[in-house]
Amino acid sequence: MPVGSTYGGRVDEVTIGRGALAGRGVYAARDFAAGEVVVAYRLRPLDEDEYRALPPGEDLFVHSYGGRRYLYPPPARFVNHADDPSCYQDFERGCDVARRPIAKGEPVTIDAAEETAHELGTFLDALRAGPARDLPRLVAAGATLWRRGAAARGRDAVVTGLTDEERAALTDAEWLVGTGRWEALCSARAGTAHLSLLLKVIAGNWQLVYLHVG
Repeated sequence: MPVGSTYGGRVDEVTIGRGALAGRGVYAARDFAAGEVVVAYRLRPLDEDEYRALPPGEDLFVHSYGGRRYLYPPPARFVNHADDPSCYQDFERGCDVARRPIAKGEPVTIDAAEETAHELGTFLDALRAGPARDLPRLVAAGATLWRRGAAARGRDAVVTGLTDEERAALTDAEWLVGTGRWEALCSARAGTAHLSLLLKVIAGNWQLVYLHVG
């Protein structure tokens, strides 16, 4: 995933006008053909201290990938959601790509559900395959792990209680995302066990707050 602090596209190809993200939206400043890059960006990684030091309202533009926070730059941060979006996000290249021809003056939009799905997918990838030393950033301070009627409470206890099998063999994941995109419930399998995971966005970052192994 491209990271950095600078916008990577041509700012004269889009304009910022009225919209639903902090009152702003992005509009095409020329005609685009299907498959063209409309908005390109480089994400700025943030640690928790940097996140908490953001100016008021800036946290709206922070997203969490793989248990890490990233700040979207303008104009990408102002690309609104639409049920029939004009663009899709290419997360590997860091850009919004035209799904179809876009006329000059038309809103540049994406499907925010695809973005959330990508965030949650990268969280599971980090939980499954990430080094054990990275687990604490994926687990909330007050997290709870239930297994065979016994509870382990607190980040350290949950991290210690997670087995290699439960981490490595997560399959058949299904998500239910809460209103506002700040909470998500996951049902998955680890070998013969069924796992229920509750994630919440805490200080801009998806974190595990509850895990039941049954």
